[in-house]
Amino acid sequence: MASSNVKEKKPSAGKFFKGVRSEVKKVTWPTRKDVWQYTLVVLAMCFVSAVTIGALDAIFKFLFNLFA
Repeated sequence: MASSNVKEKKPSAGKFFKGVRSEVKKVTWPTRKDVWQYTLVVLAMCFVSAVTIGALDAIFKFLFNLFA
């Protein structure tokens, strides 16, 4: 293998943060209304999941007590 005299440059922190800043500018941010709608959907799904798991837990508890 031939040796190379070319040194690899270390990426600098300044270039990194400059790149991050340019990428963040490209992001399409949601509106306040969209964020509220997404939040309500997440909370509703959490509630539905909790009720479903609670109901299944109660059903299985009843069945195990019935046959135990």
